[in-house]
Amino acid sequence: MLRLCEANKGFYVKAGQFISSMRRIPKEYSVTLSSLQDQAIPFHFEAIKKVIINNLHKEFSELFLSFDEQPVAAASIAQVHHALLKDKQEVAIKVFPDYRFDWAVSEFEKTIAMELDFVQEAKNSERTAKNFEKKKFIRVPCVYWDLTTKQVLTMQFCDGHKVDDVEYLKEIGINPAKVAKALVELFAEMIFVHGFLHGDPHPDSHKIQDLGEKFGVGKYSRYFPVIFMGRTIDSKSAIGREMSLEEKSKLKHELKLLKMDDISSFMESLPTDFLAILRADGHLRSIISKLGAPQHVRLLSYAKYAVYGLTVEPNTQSDYTISGMYEV
Repeated sequence: MLRLCEANKGFYVKAGQFISSMRRIPKEYSVTLSSLQDQAIPFHFEAIKKVIINNLHKEFSELFLSFDEQPVAAASIAQVHHALLKDKQEVAIKVFPDYRFDWAVSEFEKTIAMELDFVQEAKNSERTAKNFEKKKFIRVPCVYWDLTTKQVLTMQFCDGHKVDDVEYLKEIGINPAKVAKALVELFAEMIFVHGFLHGDPHPDSHKIQDLGEKFGVGKYSRYFPVIFMGRTIDSKSAIGREMSLEEKSKLKHELKLLKMDDISSFMESLPTDFLAILRADGHLRSIISKLGAPQHVRLLSYAKYAVYGLTVEPNTQSDYTISGMYEV
């Protein structure tokens, strides 16, 4: 599977990345495919160089004092190179080659098109910097707009480590659990305050049903608590506690009655924004689990920012926020 993703690149790598981040797949799969997160096989430098020249309309010698041909990171549909501009400013250049995806279904094509537009990503980055300008623990690299196009993104170069690098965090004396809490609160604020979802944190099954009707998923809304909280809709256990054996048995029986058509109908009925949030939530679960923090930290942060989100004006400029920001 790893060789298949590496050979086909692009969207195959993206699929492999998603699988590797899921919590409930065998460890052998997640560990093997995790190399795709930022160590995918890079594109040849000549292809990257051609894209930069064609987009910025200048030769390399006019743009850079130096340019590292080996990428700092190579992911699914883009790779990042370290470079020095003529004024000796250290930058990170993110580039993706030409892709054709006429074969893709319309909604998937729309989502991928957003991720293949670095101008949109740059705008999202600046918007995030403004949204979190009062948060001292968040640093957003500035954008070099004169060196940015849909295919080339140039930003301030910032040294750093992956957020789930537990060994490094412990080595420099940072508590991984505190990092998990900060990360979850960051995403909770984006979703419930800056973004497009305002939720009601109370465990009221009638309100969940009403929300399901608004989303167009009807009877399937009873599975929202399972997706986000790991509990059934009728659960009386405290947040963060596992389901009782009785709950597990009842849920298992219900799920056996579902058909593939039911699952497809459920996913197709959800708003596309909600699907992006589901993906983000899945990644967050995986990361905070690796950092050793309990899952109720995530749930309590969601509840806290959902309540706060109800007290502020909705952000009407929420297009692409979650999907775009998740890639930045």
